[in-house]
Amino acid sequence: MKLLSLLIALYLGTVRSEMFTSYEEMKRLAASQHLVTESLLKFSQFCEQRLNEAKKVVEEFKKFSQESDNQENIIGNPVNAFLLIKLMVKDLQNFVDNLNTMDELKKFVRDIKEEFFLPSNEDYDGVIKAMHRLEDTYLLRPDQIRLGKLKTHHPSRPLTAFECFELGRVAYENQDYYHALRWMNESLVQLEFEGDKPSVNLVQVLDYYAFTTAKQGNLKHALDLTKKILTIEPDHKRAQFNIDYFQKELKNYKKKLQGDLEDSTLLENNPFVFKNNRPENVLGVERDVYEALCREDPIDSKKSKKLFCRYATYHPMLKIAPVKEELVNADPKIWLFHDIITEKQIQIMKELALPKLKRAIVRSPITGQYETAEYRISKSGWLTDNEHPTLVNLTSLLTAVTNLSMSTAEEWQIANYGIGGQYEPHFDFARKSDPGDAFGSEIGNRIATWLFYLETPEVGGATVFPPIGVRVNPKRRSAAFWYNLHPSGDGDYRTRHAACPVLFGTKWVSNKWIHMVGQEFLRKCNLKREQSPEMYF
Repeated sequence: MKLLSLLIALYLGTVRSEMFTSYEEMKRLAASQHLVTESLLKFSQFCEQRLNEAKKVVEEFKKFSQESDNQENIIGNPVNAFLLIKLMVKDLQNFVDNLNTMDELKKFVRDIKEEFFLPSNEDYDGVIKAMHRLEDTYLLRPDQIRLGKLKTHHPSRPLTAFECFELGRVAYENQDYYHALRWMNESLVQLEFEGDKPSVNLVQVLDYYAFTTAKQGNLKHALDLTKKILTIEPDHKRAQFNIDYFQKELKNYKKKLQGDLEDSTLLENNPFVFKNNRPENVLGVERDVYEALCREDPIDSKKSKKLFCRYATYHPMLKIAPVKEELVNADPKIWLFHDIITEKQIQIMKELALPKLKRAIVRSPITGQYETAEYRISKSGWLTDNEHPTLVNLTSLLTAVTNLSMSTAEEWQIANYGIGGQYEPHFDFARKSDPGDAFGSEIGNRIATWLFYLETPEVGGATVFPPIGVRVNPKRRSAAFWYNLHPSGDGDYRTRHAACPVLFGTKWVSNKWIHMVGQEFLRKCNLKREQSPEMYF
């Protein structure tokens, strides 16, 4: 056990983290899996050989014991005395030496960490949280996930009871009792199918399940599960204590109910009625709209009759090579440009960005500092135009298509989304209520966003605008464009948008944020100031 603990400690202390946030890094992990398997096999064969040598020593001990049982005063013979001493000194030392593989273990761990691209505990927790996020957004049932019955061209094997338990345990450790309850129940279901070869201890599952359901207010259910524990392990101390506690709480509820039948909170929190409500989210009702748009559920929104598709030639550069322009929303205007970037340009962007990918960060609305966040799961890198002529050409293309100056625009940001990769509803512009001066007067606020889609995810990954009920599906070689600010410079709150979680496949995007300074004569103010939450600042 100590050997295993050392192996885990050595392994976890040296591996990389946040691998789950990037699909490309997951591809590297998948590629290295075969080599890791081969290394583990070789080391296990080495250990097996050592163990066989140790077993030979045990056989020598057994043989001498049998001979001593059959002979009186066996050590009266000096040869036997020698053999006994040799057995207790040299053979016993050989036994210890054969099983003491600590130096080889250290070398094995050192070699494997240097050679292979391995995940960490953070990746393990991260991928499970991503599974829960996909479960919620796309209304996946635990049994669908457990049985591998997801609509994709990439099937998976069914999950074991232990794997279901782990999906619940990590949720439990993060005080996410909603998902913990769902997956502890699924673990129990799978245990029924595993019969006399369970992959996880039944009592362990019941113990977690009972506490989790109690945290969700289901004391009667928790009591029943705890009683089941005691039928299996009558001396289970925690179960004995919990039974008394649950019974006492249920009696107290009955007394309170008899005293005040009109108390609605008592009826809502009835511990005899099973419930597992999804916890509230900081997004509030917006979360429901956001997730519905991600699923392509019907949303009540006004569809304009002024939408159109055309070949745009309004700039001299576009006369020779018109662009395919589609207006997907009229107010605020959101455009989608089709086949506007070539396969070669996509390849160059990806190749330049791959070595630079790091966990994406966001600007905290509280502190104003940049930090990682659960609501943005991806890896990103930045490219400047001077790194490749292709980037210069793309920036020139944006100037022509948007009729805006790129003199104060930000560098190209390239993002790769991993398992359940997403970016929850947010604004691209800095609000006047945000702390500090986000961008400074030299460049001004983010007036517009240009977003290249460099890959088409199999399922998910759409760009959605909850305030207006608009969804833009990512399609390789296309690009979305919209203004974040009104002509007055006030923020257009209708442009609040999100990147839906990627359910299957991979998502690559490249965006450029265009700033206000330099646009004074290109996008002029209207005669009347537009309605905006910021117009009274």
